[in-house]
Amino acid sequence: MTRLDRIKLAIQKGFTYNEITGKIYGIRGKEITKKNDGYISIILRDLDNKQYLLLGHQFAYYIKYNKIVEQIDHIDGNRLNNRIDNLREVTNQQNSFNRHNTKGYYFNKRDNNFRAQIKLNNKNIYLGSFDTEKEARQAYLDVKNKYHII
Repeated sequence: MTRLDRIKLAIQKGFTYNEITGKIYGIRGKEITKKNDGYISIILRDLDNKQYLLLGHQFAYYIKYNKIVEQIDHIDGNRLNNRIDNLREVTNQQNSFNRHNTKGYYFNKRDNNFRAQIKLNNKNIYLGSFDTEKEARQAYLDVKNKYHII
């Protein structure tokens, strides 16, 4: 079942979305709070009782804009915040820009220094070698703030 089919099934079954609060409501008007990997998830069953999963932000975006998009970004980084002003269409690369746990550097044993790098347009870009971890991290963050902009 395609994403559009799942969305249409959810609408048909009576699921609703409030774009101001970002809340999704089930068939009986109860707020959906089920989480899957940190996202609000809608569990659907078809006529054959087969179960399907639909992510809340995908449902919300379709309800507001009437279109399916490949990637949706939660601007504030909170996967539970499905307010429409917190959702935006992005590319896969732009969505990866939000990763905060990426170090952007590694320790080079052979040369006994830290090397910083960043990925842009599917290419690793070498940023230099540094004596300290702090310098390498700062070099990565400086370039990230310049190029990883949505």
